[in-house]
Amino acid sequence: MGMIAALDGGDVALIVLSAFWGLLVLFLCVVLINTFRVLESTKILIDVMRGETVPLLREVKGSLERTNRELDRVDVVLEATGEIVGRVRRISGLVEEAASGPLVKLISLGVGVRKATSRFGGRRGKSGKGGKQGTA
Repeated sequence: MGMIAALDGGDVALIVLSAFWGLLVLFLCVVLINTFRVLESTKILIDVMRGETVPLLREVKGSLERTNRELDRVDVVLEATGEIVGRVRRISGLVEEAASGPLVKLISLGVGVRKATSRFGGRRGKSGKGGKQGTA
């Protein structure tokens, strides 16, 4: 007890300050330990995610490569189909030109023959009418 009585105000303040610094260092150690635990668990989580993500990305890359190959094949098929459509269009145009001219001539000939037979046939059957049939 004699030693405590020998301390003056400055010594007591230094003891309180050193106790405060000791508590502060202890608190900071606890915070650092907790921060270390959080960082460690984050590192483990990142490693697990990397372990799952890398094979998944490889699989996606393979799928994209296969899809690109299939799209290239589809492009080739579409180009061939376009060429076929162009050929069919040209052939149908040629067929239309080749068939429409003679067909129109044949139809007009048939109409002319029908009119001629109706005129000449109408005069023989109805000699006093003047040859026009069907007019009022």
